Amino acid sequence: MERGPLMRILKEMEGSDKELDLLISGLPRPLEVRNVEKAVELHSSHGISIKTRQNNIWVDASMVAAAYQARSDGS
Repeated sequence: MERGPLMRILKEMEGSDKELDLLISGLPRPLEVRNVEKAVELHSSHGISIKTRQNNIWVDASMVAAAYQARSDGS
């Protein structure tokens, strides 16, 4: 996956209660990202640094096979 779409999603998540699941190649379960405080592109072509309330996460976007976020049904 390219970094641009992930960065747009993560930027929209900053300060919100949205959650994002990333399917990472080689991991048996999705990586859940929530409580995003800040997302920054790293110097590498695919690197992303994500600061959440609980963790600092570094992701290589080229290893992300899919990303999904539960949508609000408006109820």
